[in-house]
Amino acid sequence: MPGANVKASSFDKTKTPATASFTAAISATSTDVLAYYTKVFQDQGFTALPGDAVGSVAAKDFSRANGTETVQVSVVPSEPGVTFTVSANVLPASLK
Repeated sequence: MPGANVKASSFDKTKTPATASFTAAISATSTDVLAYYTKVFQDQGFTALPGDAVGSVAAKDFSRANGTETVQVSVVPSEPGVTFTVSANVLPASLK
């Protein structure tokens, strides 16, 4: 997300599916972050799954390739905005 400050990241392409994740902070709202990533992942062919939270944590799940590939976005409040994590499990052919 433009303006986000990445705090940590990981990537492992030695497994199938490959896994990648990052945690970042931004001066935005949970709604802004989820809306941004919903568009990003839908533009890449992912389907947004029902639900916008896990308990009290704002979150959104996405899938494609009959559920073989998944992405999860979770967002928690922090000052002066939010901290969010994006985690993905994708097939090696999808890596860019």
